[in-house]
Amino acid sequence: NPTSQALERLGPGTFRPEWCQYSCMKTGLLFLAAFTMCFVALVMAYCYFSGRLRFLIVNRNASIELNGTPVRGEILTGRTNALVTIREPGKGHSYQLFFEGDTDFTGDMGSVADCGPWVAPHFPVIPETQNYPPCKNVTDAKSQAKRWPLMDEGKAMRFLMPDSSTVTIKRNLQ
Repeated sequence: NPTSQALERLGPGTFRPEWCQYSCMKTGLLFLAAFTMCFVALVMAYCYFSGRLRFLIVNRNASIELNGTPVRGEILTGRTNALVTIREPGKGHSYQLFFEGDTDFTGDMGSVADCGPWVAPHFPVIPETQNYPPCKNVTDAKSQAKRWPLMDEGKAMRFLMPDSSTVTIKRNLQ
């Protein structure tokens, strides 16, 4: 009998036929992979809906100008902030824009934070958490004097850098 011969080859105490070893192993690995993916999806959904995780998404309808000259780069927008990255050769730099939700009579609509040596990755979507992107917003009263205002100009936003360069983000609405 072929079945009894297969059981004898597997050794005493083994009740599975030979064909089941590989099939059961594949099924187990598939189940483990599916469980892991569902678990990761649930954790990410919890973080997203609790506000601990948000996403910045590239805005293809915006262009960046440095001192009136168009430059390579992108703007990633979120609900209350944005990330502007200038990708000129030798001048790769990122700035985080914080929107205050209103525009005062001078046109001030928010503030700008320098991301220092960190440059945003070139992805269409990046996560935003409490510590990422690593750009610091100026919130204390002592540092308010160093605040970089973000000015509203209708279909554009503008901010002045410490070296007196002007960065303009044009919103090309279609």
